[in-house]
Amino acid sequence: MPNVLTTASTVNCGPGVPTPPTHGGTVTTTSQAKLTVNGNPVLVESGVVNAAVSGCTTPNDSSKSLVTCLSMASVTGGRSGKLQAGGAPVLMDTLSGTTFGPPGTPANPPGTLPATASQTKLTAS
Repeated sequence: MPNVLTTASTVNCGPGVPTPPTHGGTVTTTSQAKLTVNGNPVLVESGVVNAAVSGCTTPNDSSKSLVTCLSMASVTGGRSGKLQAGGAPVLMDTLSGTTFGPPGTPANPPGTLPATASQTKLTAS
């Protein structure tokens, strides 16, 4: 079973295609969830969508439909079907989604957002 993500987890901006390598950026996540693992609140969609991305090394390349990741646009997968926090599905290390680039550019295509849960105590499906 996938591991549940927490504020101690690392979420990177994805490749814009279904396989790595990553773009090199890190998503700044937050959470107000009361459910914690090792003292760290679990992540739900509201703590990821619109979150800033720093350190993305992908250059803007319209021929490949890729732009430098600046913020998270949406979560397209990796939500638990059973475990919730505050009425929202928790996110798992199978996370996928889209990212926004500079203003006026389209969102990057959906892809895997490489995530490291940093904990193995709580899993979900």
